[in-house]
Amino acid sequence: MASLPLIRISPSEFQFTQTSSGYTSRLRLTSLQSQAVGFKFKTNAPHKFLVKPVVCSLTQKGMSVDVVVKSSSPITDVDRFLIQTVALAADEADNLDSTKWRTLDPSRIMEDLIYCTVGRRRSASQSSASASQSDTPMVAVANVYSTFPYTPPHSVSEKPDARLASSLARRIYATMPGLDISDFSWSEFALFAATCFALGFLLPLIRYLLS
Repeated sequence: MASLPLIRISPSEFQFTQTSSGYTSRLRLTSLQSQAVGFKFKTNAPHKFLVKPVVCSLTQKGMSVDVVVKSSSPITDVDRFLIQTVALAADEADNLDSTKWRTLDPSRIMEDLIYCTVGRRRSASQSSASASQSDTPMVAVANVYSTFPYTPPHSVSEKPDARLASSLARRIYATMPGLDISDFSWSEFALFAATCFALGFLLPLIRYLLS
């Protein structure tokens, strides 16, 4: 028996329009459940897209939030997003972020693909073709905040340290594209940074001792 959808996605795909600064798309997510619902976006091109919000909770039936995606690079047929949705208890929905999301049971999470187009709707044949063309795994979208306006659907203010972590995640991904730290907590990031520092100190010392 198929599970009932938790949210309504309108439109059903990211329809990008070209602007002087790149490409922009917007869609609206609306809760279909009386209990709280959470969502999170992943993509096969995390370095390419700016998404806001990436993780969010809708605490009432009919509650909506607009999701805005921006890119400075052209949109291709293989660009796509994965939206994960999950029904939440009240304490899980409170201050939902990437760290709390990782504590959720994966078996509870539902997933849907969202395709990308430029100025037109995608046909069923195009969707099938692009799905077969790209085997790139979906990874977490870097939690990037830019200048477009956004008011969260719940009363959680964005913390400065979250913006700093987002900026650091983008910089590291740009340097090492195979490494996605956008979901790291501060403690995990501190451990990662300490490990890199230790390796940067020890490797030259070992090389000197062996020479």
